[in-house]
Amino acid sequence: MNPNQSSGTNRWTMALLIWITLLYCCHGWVQLPTTRTMTNQHHLHQKQSMILSSSTTINSSPDTRAMDNNNDNADDEEEEEEEFEYVEYDILTESEFMSSEWLVGTCMDSNPNKIEETWVRLATDKDGKNVAIWGDGSQGTWNFDVANQFLSMSKENFFGKDIWAGVVDDYYYTYGTVRGWNFISPAAVRGQWQAKRLGVDPDEAGTAPWFELSDEDTPTLEASNEEEI
Repeated sequence: MNPNQSSGTNRWTMALLIWITLLYCCHGWVQLPTTRTMTNQHHLHQKQSMILSSSTTINSSPDTRAMDNNNDNADDEEEEEEEFEYVEYDILTESEFMSSEWLVGTCMDSNPNKIEETWVRLATDKDGKNVAIWGDGSQGTWNFDVANQFLSMSKENFFGKDIWAGVVDDYYYTYGTVRGWNFISPAAVRGQWQAKRLGVDPDEAGTAPWFELSDEDTPTLEASNEEEI
């Protein structure tokens, strides 16, 4: 073979290899951006899925919180119904005390071992003013606050005034504290009092509330035996 022909063949072979190599590299460069683009689109799709999931969770949160709040409110209402017991009673009016008479027992702090008993009549004078007439000849005024069911009766004298007052929750019985003042001492609590309505059927009036013992206050047989031991 001619040397010139051999060298020419080698040149064409090298040129062909270089062309094939360049073609392969160009093909790889064209495919690489496509792969990156697909990868970026895949990540973008994942982010969009996460955003949609988050928005769905946020949108559903108010409904879920509302249901939880409704359940909590229902539980609270059930607990309140279990804790509180509603007792119905008649509201007393001032007319039910008009012209009534009461037997009053008073225990002053100055002499706690003595109970002074007297009576009081709740009347009105010719001018329509409420007047309290006491059994010892003293007089004063009386008032009944319907809104608060609060009764007050005063006894006035030359040196000052004493007031028997308390909340009324029974038609036949009532009790409270005695407050008074005079020229020497300021207003202060001076004692306690109890009263029962006169001129009524004792059977209808029943037992006074301060004589009724609750179940907790009533001693049991076992407790009595333990105290004896």
